[in-house]
Amino acid sequence: MLQDFLARAGWMTKLLVAISIIVSVVTLSGTNGVTGYLAFDWELILQGQVHRLVTPILLHFMVGSLPIHLIFNMMWLWELGGAIEKERSPWYLLGLVLIIGIASNMGQYFGEYLVEGYVDPRYLFGGMSGVVFGLLGFIFMRRKFDPFFRVPLHPGIMQFMMIWLVLGFVLNSTGMIGIANAAHLIGLVSGGALGVITAKIKAF
Repeated sequence: MLQDFLARAGWMTKLLVAISIIVSVVTLSGTNGVTGYLAFDWELILQGQVHRLVTPILLHFMVGSLPIHLIFNMMWLWELGGAIEKERSPWYLLGLVLIIGIASNMGQYFGEYLVEGYVDPRYLFGGMSGVVFGLLGFIFMRRKFDPFFRVPLHPGIMQFMMIWLVLGFVLNSTGMIGIANAAHLIGLVSGGALGVITAKIKAF
């Protein structure tokens, strides 16, 4: 059973999971000074710290006193990312993660600006969930436009994640919990767009 579970993910998926876990440990789940070196900061990005376009996907925070944020995202990254890596290649998966990660991070930051009219310098967000939604959107749309794409996707998974997406907006509106909804939405849309584009370009 353990062997079957491990076999579902390739080395790139395992590396992304390992790095995310290490970052969570080193940053104490996004609560210490190291976190600031990985957080999205548009001013510093414009000054050349371009790693900040991507690194927020590695930050995960505690929900209460539990690492639910990290566990949930790593579970879906293992399943969805692992399936894509097996179908295509480790570098193909990495390319998707980087593109979707940048899109979802920028979406979250500038979404905050559109809603609030400004972005607090202390504004902090993170997590692999935007990428997870993006990988889901990629698989869903690629399957629709490419009959030869062999990554399976149970309809219930898509339904569950859409419910979670809507629930995130509801929870945010109550002020009960902060959820990076713009990252989720932009991740889903950008991943879906990549699914359509790569289906049309047969070489990818």
